[in-house]
Amino acid sequence: MQTIIFAKKNGLALKGDFYPSPRPDAAKTIIYFHGGGLIWGLRNDLPETYRNLFLEAGYHFFAVDYRLAPETKLPAIYEDVQDAISWFEANARAEFGVANAFILFGRSAGAYLALQAAADATLPTADAVLSFYGYASIGGSWYQNPSPHYAKLPTIPADLKTALTGKTELTEGYIEKRYALYIYCRQTGQWLDEVFGPHQDTDIDAFSLEDMRDFSFLPPVFIAHSTTDKDVPYTEAEKIAQTIFQNELFTVQNLEHDFDSNIDNGLPAYKQALRFLETYK
Repeated sequence: MQTIIFAKKNGLALKGDFYPSPRPDAAKTIIYFHGGGLIWGLRNDLPETYRNLFLEAGYHFFAVDYRLAPETKLPAIYEDVQDAISWFEANARAEFGVANAFILFGRSAGAYLALQAAADATLPTADAVLSFYGYASIGGSWYQNPSPHYAKLPTIPADLKTALTGKTELTEGYIEKRYALYIYCRQTGQWLDEVFGPHQDTDIDAFSLEDMRDFSFLPPVFIAHSTTDKDVPYTEAEKIAQTIFQNELFTVQNLEHDFDSNIDNGLPAYKQALRFLETYK
């Protein structure tokens, strides 16, 4: 594994971990964005079992940072995503000795970022996207209103939310320290406010894909989602699948949002994702 710095923002280094495939015929790299509601998470959070599946199948793997909310707002977070992809296209051969062809992969909020980047005409074109329990828009009522699921949990008071919010920007958000921030956002319906900051409805248009405007720009997309997801509604997966010409929806029955946290539950989805990628190799 090789760690590089692909950008510096306000003195904060944004890093990426590159894992080379052992196969001599490996021709593409999977660029990975972690989940965590844009509030918590780590670039190296993908279980090794899944990463090794990609490597053994002939794909290099590049896991990258992005700054986290609420200390950093979404427009700047998305700039980090753009920087990571642009850096890879420009430097893959010189730094890693590999071609700059790539696939975008994200889980949850990371899948949201991957989908935004895949539809971005200003960025290099991804060969495919792997969206695990992701979403394409932050404009839905499920994103902007209090969550009935999180309302059942002990209430996170505003003063605790304030205490947990840092004074400086960060790229590493440990769940033990940051998950309460996410719960607060979902309980209060302030997720969009905390992630985006003060805004008007028109401000979020550029960060929400619309089927008539954006989906035709997307490459083939593999979607994995549970029918009983309490964080991101299954209807978000159906919406993506119904509006993209080349896609596959892998439906998981009656499991939690991040169903792949259990390896036995997740392996079928990852193996099917690899079969999907082989179709478009």
